[in-house]
Amino acid sequence: MTEYTKEDVERMRVVMEGETSLQRIKRKCKEEPFVPAGVALTCFALLAATVGVKTGNKAYANNMFRLRVAAQTFTVIAMVGGSLYYTEKEKNK
Repeated sequence: MTEYTKEDVERMRVVMEGETSLQRIKRKCKEEPFVPAGVALTCFALLAATVGVKTGNKAYANNMFRLRVAAQTFTVIAMVGGSLYYTEKEKNK
């Protein structure tokens, strides 16, 4: 008899019952927590850069644009890393 992990049972339940959009978002955030953090940081940096441009503070705006690029890079690396991790995890099953 096959032993199933808690994750396997949850995946089977989702396949059988389906999931709502909110449930999917929550599941994805649990699976790859760095991606939402990177998205939030990117949004913050973009908003802060916009404020810097509007107020005329060029140095601040420039630093925030640099932070935005760094945050986007972090987010892409987190997405690729998570994808590679879960691909490798599936191969080892």
